[in-house]
Amino acid sequence: MNNISIVLRDLEFSDTGKYTCHVKNPKENNLQHHATIFLQVVDRLEEVDNTVTLIILAVVGGVIGLLILILLIKKFIIFILKKTREKKKECLVSSSGNDNTENGLPGSKAEEKPPSKV
Repeated sequence: MNNISIVLRDLEFSDTGKYTCHVKNPKENNLQHHATIFLQVVDRLEEVDNTVTLIILAVVGGVIGLLILILLIKKFIIFILKKTREKKKECLVSSSGNDNTENGLPGSKAEEKPPSKV
């Protein structure tokens, strides 16, 4: 709202300079406003092809994503292996205690029996 745009075409370097714009606003009882600007004419801006930049960013992003995925998989596998080893240790400890007491091996309850008095 209340914005006026001016499009200038076919400018030349000699058009560079100071310009003043005068405006009358009927909603303000034809009150006059003015603005002064300095126009600088430059060569036409060239559009830059960002395709190579986008490809490089996509490749770098993909590599970083792949590295993160590999690290997460590695952590998950290590976690599973630790849990598996802990379960094996628990099984070995509980079964070795039972074998000693049942088979009369050294350190078992069979040795603790007092000799019979005959």
